Amino acid sequence: MTSFLEKILSPAYSPDLDELYLLPGKADLEPSQIDISTYFTKNIRLKIPLVSSPMDTVSEWRLAVSIALMGGVGVIHRNMSVEEQVRNLEMVKSFPPIPLEDLYLLEREPCGRAIDAMRKKGVRNMPVIDPTGSFRGYVRYSDLLESCRDGSTPINRFITPGVSFDLPLAREAVKYIARGEGDVIAITNGGIYVGSVSVHGAMEAIDPVLDDDGRLLVAAAINPIDIERARRLDRLADAIVSDVAHYHNSEILRASSKLVKEISTDFVAGNIGTAEAALDAVTHIDRIDGFRVGVGGGSICTTPNVAGAYAPTIWSVASVRDALEAQGLRIPLIADGGLRSASDIVKALAVGASTAMAGYIFAGTDEAPSELIEVGGELYKQYRGMAS
Repeated sequence: MTSFLEKILSPAYSPDLDELYLLPGKADLEPSQIDISTYFTKNIRLKIPLVSSPMDTVSEWRLAVSIALMGGVGVIHRNMSVEEQVRNLEMVKSFPPIPLEDLYLLEREPCGRAIDAMRKKGVRNMPVIDPTGSFRGYVRYSDLLESCRDGSTPINRFITPGVSFDLPLAREAVKYIARGEGDVIAITNGGIYVGSVSVHGAMEAIDPVLDDDGRLLVAAAINPIDIERARRLDRLADAIVSDVAHYHNSEILRASSKLVKEISTDFVAGNIGTAEAALDAVTHIDRIDGFRVGVGGGSICTTPNVAGAYAPTIWSVASVRDALEAQGLRIPLIADGGLRSASDIVKALAVGASTAMAGYIFAGTDEAPSELIEVGGELYKQYRGMAS
C-alpha cells in the first residue's frame, strides 16, 4: 500500500493547456489538403472534430442542428424531463439538412423599416409573423415601394398569402427559390415559424453529418443509472453520452454494464481522468464506443477548488490514449474541459483526442438556449456549470 508521504512526493507531472505549445515541424501538406474528419465514437464519423457540451445553457436542439450542419455533433443536455429531451431529439431529426435564417418581420412593423430591412438583406420579399410566432404571409418590396407613403403604416396592411413549408419538407423550399418564385421562404412547424430559407442561404455550400436515413446526427446525455431514460432516447439518439462528473465509481460502472445491454445505439463513457479509470471501465463494461476525458478542467468548473480533485484535460487525454493503445484498443476520446480557443482544440487533438467538447465556445451563440441579458449596454448570455 502506498504511504501518504509517497503520494505527496511522487505525483505525476500534470500539465495544463496553458503550459503546453506545439513545436513546429516539417509539413508535407498545405492547410487546404488536411482532412479533419474524425471519429466521435467507433461507429460515428464527423466532418469536423467539434462536439457541444451537454450543459443546459449550451446544448438544446437549435445548437445541435447548427453544429450538425457544420459537420460536428451536439449532445442534448439531461437537465430536463425525458419528454423534453425526446422532443429535442425529434426536432433535430426532423430538421432539414439545410441552413435556416431568422429572416422575418413582425406584423406591426412600420413599412418604412420593412423596406430598409429588405434592402439590407438584398431580398424582395420577407415572411411576416404575429406575436405568437405564427406565420401570416409575406410582404413584397415592390408593394411597399408603391404603397408605403409615410413609412409608419404597419406592414399587416400589405400582407399577401404565400407558400410556406413544414420542417420535413424544407428542402422543397430550395427548389422553390431556384425556380425564381421568391427570395425568402418561411419554414414552419405546426404553423409556427422556425426559420427561413433565403436565396443567399440556398446557395451556401454545407457539409452536414447525417444518419443512414439522411437525418442530422445528434447525441443525448444521461446518467448511466437512469436506464429507463436511456431506453426512451435510444430510438432517436445516434449516441448515448454518460454525463457524470466522476465516472470511475463502482456503482456507475455496474450501471453502465447493465445499460449497454439495454441500448442499441453507441455508448460514450465518462468523464474519466486517468489511465486506471479507462482500464477499469473496459474491464467491467462489455461495450464502450467512446470516452469523455477530463475531470475538473472546465472553464467555469469549481471542482478543483471545492473538492480538491483535478485531472487536467490535456494530461488525462494523453494518459488514457497511451493506456488504451498499450492494450490494442482504438476507442475515440473526447477531450472535455477548458477548451476555450482553436489552439486548445489543436493541443487536445495532438495528444490523442479524437474530438473536442466545448461549452464556452458555443455559449454566446444565437443558437444557445440562454436568454440574452443586457448589462451596462452590453449583451450577454448566461453560462453556468450543470451543478451550479
